[in-house]
Amino acid sequence: MARDYARGKKPNKKTKNTASSVRTLLTTIIAVAFVGGLWFLAQQPADQAAPAPKQTISTSKAQVIEPAPVADKQADDKNNFDFYSLLPESQVKPQAVEAYKSTPKDPNKKTKTLLQAGSFRHLKDAERMRAKLILLNLPNVVTEKTTASSGTIWYRVRVGPFANRSMLNKAEDTLTQNNIAPLRINRK
Repeated sequence: MARDYARGKKPNKKTKNTASSVRTLLTTIIAVAFVGGLWFLAQQPADQAAPAPKQTISTSKAQVIEPAPVADKQADDKNNFDFYSLLPESQVKPQAVEAYKSTPKDPNKKTKTLLQAGSFRHLKDAERMRAKLILLNLPNVVTEKTTASSGTIWYRVRVGPFANRSMLNKAEDTLTQNNIAPLRINRK
């Protein structure tokens, strides 16, 4: 039996749009509440400044002392600055300290730091690493033969010593970029 799948289900045309009517009602309620709040705030009386309290001092005669008028007090404050007389008295004189004198470092000073690129049991592997390091233009690539306390022989591939710290850091970066983990060795 053949079916026509090109024609899909027919949409229902009788769907109600209840979401938009609820949204309209909610928006209207919020707008009315906002306008009502503004009207309520507009009906409030304006704040009035409270009069200054009178100072009273209780004595045996119970006299009331009135505060001085504000205008006279402000006039006295303008003419009565102590700032100019207090400033010279409050100055602090610092102690005399000698200037710092730096001692420049010698940029051509040789470091005694080596970089070990690898340690191998077979000379063939050590020579392969040495050739790779020479192709990377690293200075003073050396293979050293050492014997451990257990009698095993190790071939260590080392680079350096370097002329200065910046060349050491540059060589270390070159080794790291080529997936070789260098080990710093300080010589005395």
